[in-house]
Amino acid sequence: MKYIDKVKASIDIAEAIKALKDKESLRVTYGKDYKGNPKEYSIYAYNDYRDEVSYAIRSNALSSMNIDTVTATTMKAYSYDMMSQRTNYTFPLYELKLIK
Repeated sequence: MKYIDKVKASIDIAEAIKALKDKESLRVTYGKDYKGNPKEYSIYAYNDYRDEVSYAIRSNALSSMNIDTVTATTMKAYSYDMMSQRTNYTFPLYELKLIK
């Protein structure tokens, strides 16, 4: 897939994420579980300590990651475990599917 194709496939989800306001959320699928079913996630917005809108992604198991940046084709997320070890993950937006 060429970069321009990735941008075109990502534009709807990127706009939906950036349009979220405080305490709003949207549901998406990404990847598959061990049975081959799509995995569901919630992306939600909240006001951070600077009163700016920030985002996080949460799985049905209530695990979550903070979203650092949303670009034209990716969403970069991170979390810290109890030993202060940082985990990073880059979600390709063109592989996320909105659940209406």
